Amino acid sequence: MENNEKLVSLLKGILNTSPDLIFAKDTSFAYIACNDAFADLINKKPEDIIGFTDEEIFENNEKISRLRTVDEKILTERNNIRVEEWATYPCGKRVLLDTLKSPFYNDDGKLIGLIGVCRDITEKLEAEQALKLAKEKAETATAAKSDFLARMSHEIRTPMNAVIGLSHIMLRTELSAEQQDYVSKILSSGESLLNLINDILDFSKIEAGKLAIEHTPFDLPELVSRSVNLNAMTAHTKGLELVTSVDPEIPHLLMGDPLRLQQIIVNLMSNGVKFTEKGFVFLGVTIKERKDDTLTLMYEVTDSGIGMSEQQQKDLFDSFNQADDSITRKYGGTGLGLTISKQLTELMGGEIWLSSTPDVGSSFYFTTEVKISSASSCNAYGSPQSFSHLKVLIVDDIPLARAVLANTLEECGIEAEQSDNGADAINKVKEAHISDHPFDLVLMDWKMPDMDGIEVSKRINELSLLNSPHILMVSAYDKDAAKFKAQNHNVEIHRFLEKPVNHQAIFNALNDICHAHKPTEQTVEKGVVELDGIPDFSSARILLVEDDTMNQLVATTFLADTNAHVEVAEDGLQAIDKIRDNSYDLVLMDIQMPNMDGLTATQLIRAELQTTMPIIAMTAHAMEQDVEKSMAVGMNEHITKPIEPKDLYTVLYKYLK
Repeated sequence: MENNEKLVSLLKGILNTSPDLIFAKDTSFAYIACNDAFADLINKKPEDIIGFTDEEIFENNEKISRLRTVDEKILTERNNIRVEEWATYPCGKRVLLDTLKSPFYNDDGKLIGLIGVCRDITEKLEAEQALKLAKEKAETATAAKSDFLARMSHEIRTPMNAVIGLSHIMLRTELSAEQQDYVSKILSSGESLLNLINDILDFSKIEAGKLAIEHTPFDLPELVSRSVNLNAMTAHTKGLELVTSVDPEIPHLLMGDPLRLQQIIVNLMSNGVKFTEKGFVFLGVTIKERKDDTLTLMYEVTDSGIGMSEQQQKDLFDSFNQADDSITRKYGGTGLGLTISKQLTELMGGEIWLSSTPDVGSSFYFTTEVKISSASSCNAYGSPQSFSHLKVLIVDDIPLARAVLANTLEECGIEAEQSDNGADAINKVKEAHISDHPFDLVLMDWKMPDMDGIEVSKRINELSLLNSPHILMVSAYDKDAAKFKAQNHNVEIHRFLEKPVNHQAIFNALNDICHAHKPTEQTVEKGVVELDGIPDFSSARILLVEDDTMNQLVATTFLADTNAHVEVAEDGLQAIDKIRDNSYDLVLMDIQMPNMDGLTATQLIRAELQTTMPIIAMTAHAMEQDVEKSMAVGMNEHITKPIEPKDLYTVLYKYLK
């Protein structure tokens, strides 16, 4: 008996040390045990609870009925039941209780009642509500910031369209050297400001979780070529070589987000060009992993620039951070580009990292997941056997550039010889001729130390060999300047190629040599129009709907170069009247205008005038939702101001060709 009393005392002590409210009932629903915490809640002593039922303890009939219903269900179905309910202490304090009720049995397995444990989760609820409120406030603040940035973007883009557009136009007029320099600097500054606005908008969209990754078909070599071309002018100005290499095992047509992928590549390459004073910037794409129709591609952007210390690399991908303040002062920039690149890479299922050595250079690597398009095929430009008989010499002072060209030729079945300077190249051509195994083709770099490619080519021509090799001038600089110099020196060059040279350009050159085909320009591939020069739309009638007189001037000047017949409407109402009374081939529609905006006007044109005529949004509204709104009302395309003439002509060509 004494032991039983000790055991009971111990169990009571354990129950009373728990902050949870604990009780037990028998099968007749009378309380057989409870702890002090439970007794405090109902304002009774334990001895006034044990042996009594809910009907004898409580006065609230609704509460008694609710408790009895739950208890009967537990004893009948013999399952646990969990409920949350509010309770009030005698002092008036309200608490939320999380109550778990379970059946319990004796040693023989006989059901003898139920046990309940009530836990006070009021603080947890309050913490969750506070977190939810804080989250809502943060989301509201982020949305307000994004909305503010979107409005500011629109307001800044509108005058910038005039600044950049009129600068383009001014550079085509007769200017003194000093005036041309000033206007070029205005244009460059305007474009830098535009890039900054785009970066801030992207950063804001990513922060707000509103940036979605697309899954559309794209051609990888074409994307690489476009990315490089966007950096070519700056690289050429600094005398840098741009070198690319795309693994031939990667199928051409892939599924992913080409615009965001291009954004990352362009950002990394532009950084490479910015921080490199001499040498090269290399872009390589290889397959890291392949699972069924999914590829993990690895991209490498390597430069021979200033490099970074380990400390400088540490926080490089953080927002608004650059290697150090001195670099910020010297090279400019916000440091947003790498942050955006990191976030975009992660959105595309990849990661980004770097390795760098001060005064040697930097290598940035990133991966993305892409799908192989069902319409894709392997990168076979032709049978390797068709070119395997050609003997080719590569002349370039940069080893990486030679290696890339050699790999490209190897894919065509050619094992090319290499030379790193002009004098050695001339000797190799002589020796090959003497041994009766002359070179069929020389891939000649233009800018080399000691003797440039034009001079080397001239000396090879002067050898007056019976089977003189075809010379392809490969230049990382202005191709037209190379042509001009060759003509002035009466040097015969078979073809001029711009670095980085892609597989298609090499294939065309080899095909030309083997089959005497005239060089062709590929202007349309996979639905993407690549225009050389300004198209002729002299037979087209275009309606420009634009309220801002400066933007009217920019747009009509660009359109005048196409010889199109252009009329102007200053708002949506005028546009509807003109379309009702006249026939047009295409409409360029601003969005934000007085009297009637472009979205409303387009809706009415589609609904009331029943016309399928192309309507192109041409607006300073640049957010993703703005594009969706344009498409939703029946517009065919969405061009963002400031207007880039080539982009405008490309869209016009798509609908007016």
